[in-house]
Amino acid sequence: MKLPKPSRPPPQSKPSPSKPEQLSVREVSKLTKAGRQDGFHSLPKKDEESGLWNSPLLQQEANAYDEFCVYTWGELQQEHEQSHREISSLCQEIRQIEERLLAKRKEAPPPPDLAVRLRGEEKQSDALISRRRQNEYENANAKYFGELRRMESALDQTRSRLSEIHGMVQAAERTTAMTCERAAGSAMQRVTIYWQGALRTHPYFSEMPPTPEIALESDAQADYHAQNKHIREEAERILSRGHYTPSSGGPTANTTRRTEGRNVTQKKTTRK
Repeated sequence: MKLPKPSRPPPQSKPSPSKPEQLSVREVSKLTKAGRQDGFHSLPKKDEESGLWNSPLLQQEANAYDEFCVYTWGELQQEHEQSHREISSLCQEIRQIEERLLAKRKEAPPPPDLAVRLRGEEKQSDALISRRRQNEYENANAKYFGELRRMESALDQTRSRLSEIHGMVQAAERTTAMTCERAAGSAMQRVTIYWQGALRTHPYFSEMPPTPEIALESDAQADYHAQNKHIREEAERILSRGHYTPSSGGPTANTTRRTEGRNVTQKKTTRK
C-alpha cells in the first residue's frame, strides 16, 4: 500500500518593499499597554506653540524613522559612489566624442553631383545613378567614412554603458524609497495603536484628535538627490538625445547606402 505524498506548503510571496509588515500580537499588546499607562499620566500633552499632541514615545518613533532613512540613503550613496563617479566620467567622455564627431562631420567632402550623366548612362534610372554615384563617393572617401563610423560606434557603446549604469542606480533609488515608505507605514501602525490605547485612559481624551498628528519626516532622500543632482540631470540629458547628436543632420552617407541595399534585397526576395 502506497502512502500518500505529503502536500507541499504553498509558496510564500516575498513581502513588498512598499507595504508595511503586520505587527505581531505581542507588539500590539505592548503598544496598547504603553498608551494606557501614558494616558494615566496625561500623555500625550498638547504643545501650546504648535497645538499638536506629543509624547516621548511618539517623538521616539519620529526620530527612529528619521535615523532609519538617513542610514538607508547614506548606505545607498556609499554603495553607488563608484557608479556616480563612472557616470560622471562617461558623460565627460561622451561630450568629448561628440565634439570630435561634430568637427569631423564638418570636414565631410562635397557630395556627388547626381545630375551629371556619363557616356552610356543616358537611359539608366535616377535611382541606379544615385546608388552608383554614392558608391563611387564612398569608395573615394573610404578613409573619412571609416573614421566617422568608428567614432559613431564608440559614441553608441559609451552611451549604452551610461544607460546601463544609470538605470541600475535609478532602480536602487526606487527600491530605497519604497523601503523608507514601508518603514513609515510600520511606524504609523505603532503610533496609531499607542494613540488608541492613550485615548482610553487620558483625562482630556475629548480634546484629543481621533488620530495622531505626528508627522514622520526625513530630509535624507532630498539630501541624497541634491548631492547627485548634477550628475543625474547631465546623464538624462545625454540619454534623451538618442544615438546621434542633433548637429549630425541625420545618418551618414554610408548608413543611407546600407539602408538602400537592404531595401533592394528585400524587394528581390519578395519577387521570387
